[in-house]
Amino acid sequence: MQSIGWLSMALGVVMVTTSKVGPPPVILDLGPVQPTPVPTAKAAEKKRLITTITVQNNAEGETRMTFEATDFADEGEGKTRVIASKDYSLADEKPELKDLREKLMGQIRRLERDMLDYVERAGPPKPRPPIGSPELGGGGGGSRR
Repeated sequence: MQSIGWLSMALGVVMVTTSKVGPPPVILDLGPVQPTPVPTAKAAEKKRLITTITVQNNAEGETRMTFEATDFADEGEGKTRVIASKDYSLADEKPELKDLREKLMGQIRRLERDMLDYVERAGPPKPRPPIGSPELGGGGGGSRR
């Protein structure tokens, strides 16, 4: 029983130390928040952060990438509030964005290669058991009473 406690503690330490890997997200400092019709409680700094990135690939090779940018007020002392957010898609056909869109897709492809390398080193995905197999708790369908 004591070995389970030690194992749990060691696992907790490993999880805490591995969660700190890599640099923090990039935040763009936009300066002081402009006054609004409803005044803010305190002075705050306006910042912008990419909050969500979604890449949807399929086997035919089609890729859809979207991301969300959020502006927030940093009031200090760990207090923040969302001012605005917007979703963007790389499927946008504006010609002036073509070069940047291609650059972003190249960077995503490099990131995907690194992620696939990580999967190979960490252990590939496990095959899914067939539907209705005992591994999934199935056993013939129907309800039990």
